Amino acid sequence: MNKEKTYSSFDEINRDLEIYRLQAQIGKEKMKHNFIEIKDAVSPTNLLIDVGLNLVRKILYGRVLHKLLPFGRK
Repeated sequence: MNKEKTYSSFDEINRDLEIYRLQAQIGKEKMKHNFIEIKDAVSPTNLLIDVGLNLVRKILYGRVLHKLLPFGRK
């Protein structure tokens, strides 16, 4: 439902305009922050680190499972 606001002075209008301007500025800053976080997360260095950690994790899990599980032993 679209509710129209009735203003009784220019001060009220200016106050609301200032609030909307600040909300827009906050939104822009949040977008900048999110962009920086995403950019850092997909940097080549971080991607290589993630791939390396996943490989190490798979190798370690494979060795642990091989020792714990009875099948696969010779």
